[in-house]
Parts: sequence; C-alpha cells; structure tokens
Amino acid sequence: MKILMIGLGSIGQRHLRNIKRVLGDEAEIIAYRVRGLQRTFSDTMQIRENVSLEEEFHITSFSTLEEALSEKPEVAFITNPTNLHIACATACAKAGCHLFLEKPISDDMTGMDELKEAIRENNVKVFVGYQNRFHPGIRVVKETLQKKELGRILSVEAVVGERLTTMHTYEDYKETYMARKDMGGGVVTNQLVHEMDYLYYLFGKPLTVYAFGGTQGDLSIDVEDNCDGIFTLDYDGQILGARVHADFYQSPPSRFIKVVGEHGKIRADLIKNTVTKTVKDETKTTEFPEFSRNDMFIEELKLFFDSIRKHTPEAITLEDGIVSLKMALAIKESMKTGEIVHVNI
Repeated sequence: MKILMIGLGSIGQRHLRNIKRVLGDEAEIIAYRVRGLQRTFSDTMQIRENVSLEEEFHITSFSTLEEALSEKPEVAFITNPTNLHIACATACAKAGCHLFLEKPISDDMTGMDELKEAIRENNVKVFVGYQNRFHPGIRVVKETLQKKELGRILSVEAVVGERLTTMHTYEDYKETYMARKDMGGGVVTNQLVHEMDYLYYLFGKPLTVYAFGGTQGDLSIDVEDNCDGIFTLDYDGQILGARVHADFYQSPPSRFIKVVGEHGKIRADLIKNTVTKTVKDETKTTEFPEFSRNDMFIEELKLFFDSIRKHTPEAITLEDGIVSLKMALAIKESMKTGEIVHVNI
C-alpha cells in the first residue's frame, strides 16, 4: 500500500511509526514536505539524535503536492498545520486517495463543500484522528451511560490543561502551530477540541454554547490561552449542560471528564489512566496498567485500514469532524461576543 504523508512533525511521525507497526513492509511511504526539518522523534517525543527519517523508513520526499500525487498513492495522511488541512485533503481526494485527517479538520469552514464533493465523487474513505475515543476511561464512561447506571444525568464537566511552554521542549513554543493564529492555533482548536469530540460521542448533538476566555496570560501569543464554556447538548431528548475548561498553563497536566447522575458519579482521568465510579454509595477505582497512550493511535489506524480493505464504515467520520469544528468555532464566537451561540449542526 502506497501511503502519502503530508507533514512529518511529531504527530505525522507517530503515525508513520505506527503504520509500519500495523502494515510492516506492505507500506510504501512517500512524503510531501515543505519545511523538511531534520528532527526524528521517539514514541515519548524525544529527539533521536543522528537518525535520518527518510533513511530509516525508506521515504521518498517531494517538494510539491502535485509531484507526490503523481506517484498515485492509495492513502494520504493529512498531518500538516491545521489551516492547511482542507486544501491538501481536497487535492488528495480528487486524486482518489483515502484520507486520514488529523484533528481538528480545519480552523474554519472554508472549502468544506468542495472537500465533501471530492470525497463523494471519488468514493474515498475519511477517518478523523480523535484518538481519545479509544481511551479505556472514555470507553468505561460510554458503557456506564449505556447501562444507565448513574440514572438521569445531572451534570458533566470536561477539563484539559497543559503548559504550552513545555509541550514541545525541542522548539520555541511561540513558533509552534499551537501558538500561532496564522496556523490555526489556540487552546480551543488544539486541546479542547478533543473534549468537544468525546462530549458529542458520549452525549449527542450540541445545541448552544456560552463561553468566556481569550488571550489572558503572559505567553505573548496571538491565540486564546484560556477558555471556559457551557454547552447544552441533546442527550436522548434531555437538555444537558456540560462545562468545559482548557488552558495552556497547568503543570502537571490535567485531563478528565466527570459525570454526575441521580444514582452516582464517574470520573475518568485520561492522564493517570484511572476511572473512579460511585453508584449508590459504592465506590470502585479501576486502573489500566497495561495501557499505553500509543495504543489509541494504533487502534485508530487498524480501524482506518479495515474500513479501506473490508469496506466497513469509518469509525470517526468527516461529519464527526465537522461537528467538533463547529463546536470550536461557536465557542470562539461566544468568547468574542459574550453571547450565547447556537451550534448549527
């Protein structure tokens, strides 16, 4: 299978390593690289000194997308900066490539209709990379909700916080895509968008959001670094409120979801990999000692390749990606206007 990598930064290289783990020698890798940075990462995001990515993975690189597509790849991984996703994905879809599209799928809705048309006309598969759906904690929350163990749900809280200055220690944080408006950065589209995706996955259609925040700290960046919001969701006909928070400051990092119901509560910690559930005054904490963060990325690749080979439905669709993008755009609009914003799904 010939696979085109568009962008080989940290997430692109993670997918590259995992492609080789899943497909082995069956994968032939080509790449479209603009910056061509000579940094090779490990699974733990450490720089591997004196290791050439092209040599280790036998990658043929191209300086233009047209040249790369002329090699007729079957699959394209879109892992470049957020603001470039749609244009590259559309070109690849028109060339007949199945798409693995990293989250968020864009930083606005520009070009979305053209992308949809190219996907439809060329009958290509699209998988959006929201790996946290495969976290064991999220799965336990999903199962608990399906079994209605907590009774009627009363409140939901989702939090993510991490210090931007130490996320990528190998580069100036101000130059990362997360810190730059012109590359689609900000804590909403680069961090909180995961929480918005799994809230939709767990609780259903978003209706409205009210949010406040913005560029509030001392990072000297031109994107929002802090956000608090309240979504309303249509949870099986019940209007459910969900509080969300994201920031670029917390150390150690924090990422969790807490759900409270009339019969109990559940809290899944996505960093400590634990779930604590209380039902009718009985509390149980479950740990996942065998779980590795990379397991989520491996699973999404297996599902993506299965959808191509076995013609199964994509586990996380383009439409799913559009929902979380619209949630992100709505929360940004609410922060700007100070008003409740409807999420038009």
